Amino acid sequence: MSALKRVQRKMKKYGAFTLFELLVSISILSIIAFLSTISFISMSKIVDVSRRNEEVLRNTRSFLERLDVEVSSAILVRRAEETLFLSKRTDIMGENVNNLIFTTIAPQQYLEIGKRDEVIKVEYEVKENEDNPDLLVVTKKVYYHILTSDMLQEPVEFDIRSDFTSFMLRFYDQGKWHDTWDSNITNQLPERIELTFSLGGTKYREFFNVYISEM
Repeated sequence: MSALKRVQRKMKKYGAFTLFELLVSISILSIIAFLSTISFISMSKIVDVSRRNEEVLRNTRSFLERLDVEVSSAILVRRAEETLFLSKRTDIMGENVNNLIFTTIAPQQYLEIGKRDEVIKVEYEVKENEDNPDLLVVTKKVYYHILTSDMLQEPVEFDIRSDFTSFMLRFYDQGKWHDTWDSNITNQLPERIELTFSLGGTKYREFFNVYISEM
């Protein structure tokens, strides 16, 4: 009897694995480990995408809420030339976009209840993303002390987002929608504003009402 057969008989007698069985077991374990790794990586990617989407939605919601507060408090003081509501439609890389500049009542800050807030000028500017010409950058500038020129300060500037693919406004007044608005011509504010914009392939549409109107 050969030595190999004697070893195999002893392994069977004591319930041990043969070399072939051991190799098969290792192969199966390797496949399971590989599939588990792929599953973990896929799940991690799903979680990351979900977190990014939640962040985009949270930032978008914050931007819209802020814009709603500002637009709903837009004001036009006819005796003050510094107050205005102006939006022109322009073309950037084949996309129709709107810039927007208007005067509004500054929202009250925390612990400032009862304080009379000043009239400020807010400007939303849309421009081409220098790093990616397929995207648009939207910035916001806030001008304080506009009714007291001796206290005029440099605007405070914020980057809203740099990954818009569209940003377009329309203005409603007396039953009609308009693509642009100029309070120097109309001598009044629009009743309602429609904003349509795209982020990451998702299109959004929001409506804002103007409540304060002229003074």
